[in-house]
Amino acid sequence: MNSTEMMNIIMDGEWKNIETNDICEFRWSDMNQSISLKYKTGKKSGREDSHQFVKMYHKEDYLKDCKTLRYQSNLFTTEFTLDSENGPLLVVSNVFGKLQLMR
Repeated sequence: MNSTEMMNIIMDGEWKNIETNDICEFRWSDMNQSISLKYKTGKKSGREDSHQFVKMYHKEDYLKDCKTLRYQSNLFTTEFTLDSENGPLLVVSNVFGKLQLMR
């Protein structure tokens, strides 16, 4: 999949944390170039974290066929690794923590 398809999959719908069973979703904002994670159920229900002013870390040729995307701001990094449309989705982030997610 290319980077656009991958981000559309990540941003579309809910994800379940394998360890905690919390349900969350991701959103992208063009206004401040941010990725947000919102918890819908579980101990963190209602909590929303945002990694703002991020830029893609990869060269253009890599983005045509990839399974891992890395976004960086001045201080933090967020990395998404997606094997298929239904997961697993691994998130390693200074902002969101380390998450293993499934649909």
